[in-house]
Amino acid sequence: MLELNKLNLKECFIKPEKKKRQDLRMRDPFIFTDQKRKLYFLFGTGAACDGAANIDPYFEVYVGVNLDEFTGPYVCFEPPAGFWGVKHYWAPEIHEYKGKYYMFASFKGGIGQDRGTAILVSDFPEGMYVPWSEGYVTLKGHECLDGTFYMDESGQAWTVFCHEWTEMYYGKIKAMKLSEDLKYTLDEEPIVIVDLERDKLPWIHKMSDPRVGKEGYLTDAPYIWKLPSGVLLMTWSCYTDGTNGNEKNYVIAGCISRNGSMEGPWEHLSELLLNQDAGHAALFRDLDNNLKIVMHGNDAQHGSEYPVICDVQEEEDKISLIWR
Repeated sequence: MLELNKLNLKECFIKPEKKKRQDLRMRDPFIFTDQKRKLYFLFGTGAACDGAANIDPYFEVYVGVNLDEFTGPYVCFEPPAGFWGVKHYWAPEIHEYKGKYYMFASFKGGIGQDRGTAILVSDFPEGMYVPWSEGYVTLKGHECLDGTFYMDESGQAWTVFCHEWTEMYYGKIKAMKLSEDLKYTLDEEPIVIVDLERDKLPWIHKMSDPRVGKEGYLTDAPYIWKLPSGVLLMTWSCYTDGTNGNEKNYVIAGCISRNGSMEGPWEHLSELLLNQDAGHAALFRDLDNNLKIVMHGNDAQHGSEYPVICDVQEEEDKISLIWR
């Protein structure tokens, strides 16, 4: 039974209600499994992330006792006065670290400022979150987004992120070390995991957007997972030609570091993990410890995207997604 009065939830101007997962409209979904309270918290990029009229942008959270129905929305982050991110609140992820809960999320600064991933903190996975990092923890002077978190076996914290395709014609995914308190990135050269100019992947499809008058090769949504063999897997998304001529699909690809090190070397999996016009995925374990993956479907139908969950089979050096 879902006892909402026992949770740290704040209502927004939209009345919370229970909905089937497929009826929720969001991109970039992320699920945090709360094993202690036997709950799921669902985050994502929704309409509130762009603000409206006199309402500033904010992040929402939904809560459920299963993966089919969620109640919400509730506010999990409202920007305080003077917060550097003014628009495009995208792709929130929640990671537990040293007794706290940290949200990695993308923001766009004001005129003349970068896009980047910042880190927020809360005592509860559902929020409320407050700013934590010293600004953003992606590369200064660049348009970056979709930052995620990974901690290696030595205890070193990392952020992995991508360059915005509107800045770089050939997409790139990079990794940088974080300070132990997750306040800032260390002053070291970032590791390049994906470089679409260098890697020459045959199935990559160039995208364009007439609204900005640009085209390029997109890299989206890196997410790191350690397989039972010790191999590091990174899932990520891009566009590719579909199976019907020149049809364009949003897909999930993968690359691996066989030695389990963030430094690599990294190699691309020869086959896509999923080619169903669905992507921006994150792996998680459900309340029964089964491995799942969440992503948004209907990528090409803007305004109709919704959270999709698939079962996942772990293998020695890759995963298999069970699409239904």
